[in-house]
Amino acid sequence: MKVYTFIIGSMDDFESLDALIDYVEVNSDKGFQNYSCFEFDCPADCSEELVISMGRGYAFSNDWCMDGTFSFLIKGTVGESLGTDGSQMKMHDLWELPNGGK
Repeated sequence: MKVYTFIIGSMDDFESLDALIDYVEVNSDKGFQNYSCFEFDCPADCSEELVISMGRGYAFSNDWCMDGTFSFLIKGTVGESLGTDGSQMKMHDLWELPNGGK
């Protein structure tokens, strides 16, 4: 099994996908802006498309939608993907989603 985290945020609070990524780098999953982090695990042999669909499923089941949002997926948890000082996301663990994460 592998762990992934799907992160989604409102375009009302973030002007770009990069702004959402920067915010999560600094605040992890404990910030105050309108965003959510959904951690889940799936079999190691799942395709990238299936993993993205699973992440979106968690978000959409919790009242998020594609319209008016930015989103991205990371391998592992938000805490694992942050640098040791909590300030830098390992970019190789970041999966930008098709259509700019919108």
